[in-house]
Amino acid sequence: MNHWDEKFDSEEYIYGKEANLLVKEIFQKQADNNEKILLLAEGEGRNAIYLAKLGYDITTYDISQVGIHKQYQLASEACVDIDAKYGDITKPNLTSESLFNYSINIFGHVPNEGKKEMFNNLIQPLIIGGHSYFEFYSKEQLVYGTGGPKNEAMLYTI
Repeated sequence: MNHWDEKFDSEEYIYGKEANLLVKEIFQKQADNNEKILLLAEGEGRNAIYLAKLGYDITTYDISQVGIHKQYQLASEACVDIDAKYGDITKPNLTSESLFNYSINIFGHVPNEGKKEMFNNLIQPLIIGGHSYFEFYSKEQLVYGTGGPKNEAMLYTI
């Protein structure tokens, strides 16, 4: 069992069932024309379910089988469909190119050696004119001590 399987292995949803505020701010309206969204490091599924309720075709990747199970459980509760897949977001060519209208990574921090491939996995799957959104903690977060990784190599600078 990996770190994330252990973290998610409880009845409660560690980060809650409500979507991230940035996701809710960007995506407020119903989807048009079967728009597709790729979510990397989606964990327990809170953002995926919110977006599926808006009518988006959702594909997620996560490295936690426990998290994926909870994504499907949450989708069932919400009566929506998602395609949750097991995969390491730091490995090359995670998914097909030119397939998604949007890609999202919310707090899916990775070590320095995986950052390039993680960003490639956010960009390569986008159709022409697609958009990518991500939210990460910066290195300055360490002084606040309020959340995010404690390892500076997993944090970001602009």
